[in-house]
Amino acid sequence: MTGKRSADELAEGHGFESHPGLFYGDCMNLTHAVMWEKHPREKNIFVSKYISLVLPILKRDKNVKKVLDVACGNGLGVSLPLLRKGYKVYAFDKFSSAVKAAKRNTEDEGYKLNVSKADMYKPFPYRDNSFDTSFCFQAIYHGNINQIMFALSEMKRVTKKGGYIFVNFLPFEIIHYDKKKKKYFNYTTYTPQQLKKRYAEQDKHFPHLFRFKDKLETNVPHYFMSKEEVKSIAGQYLTDIKIIKVKKDKSDKWFYWLAYGKA
Repeated sequence: MTGKRSADELAEGHGFESHPGLFYGDCMNLTHAVMWEKHPREKNIFVSKYISLVLPILKRDKNVKKVLDVACGNGLGVSLPLLRKGYKVYAFDKFSSAVKAAKRNTEDEGYKLNVSKADMYKPFPYRDNSFDTSFCFQAIYHGNINQIMFALSEMKRVTKKGGYIFVNFLPFEIIHYDKKKKKYFNYTTYTPQQLKKRYAEQDKHFPHLFRFKDKLETNVPHYFMSKEEVKSIAGQYLTDIKIIKVKKDKSDKWFYWLAYGKA
């Protein structure tokens, strides 16, 4: 997006980084709520790294002043970086531990974050056309397709017409089937040197919805979309949609679809 580098080159390496010792027994079932409570100040695996990719887009629009961070987590991924850039930021998350962490992390740097507790799969606590831009990173895919579409419709509702909406999705392209074990899996890097298969159970009603069975987000729903599905679903709510492949590293073992367009 800047200079002569391609979107894929810019996106490369912007995935998550594992918390040291994360998979070595420090928690029986590591979920978002537990992470925000136990590690509220860390840029851990649940904190997105994508804000650096979209800031150049925001800078081109001088009308962007008031933004929304949907399912904000501890605020380190989107809310705080935007506050540092001078934007007025509103945010919400369904976990009390996240709301508390986001408030504390932003206040520690002297910023005021308008943060509240709310569920992205229920009506947002804002009026129509309240924001110039809306974000939802590392979150929207934790529901079925109907819930995801509802969240997108709410993002469109609260974002002013022509304002940008940024969302990332899990790619169905990284889901594989182990014929021997008759189970679905994807590859996950537990440490830089340790690549493992992470097995998941497929939902009976939503074929692209899976629940992992290890101690990272046990039974938490994860909805995976192909690039075409992202274009089809997000395209119902966004215009001028663009989709970027955001890699964790140079391999294609794990990546995200970063989609953005105008409300």
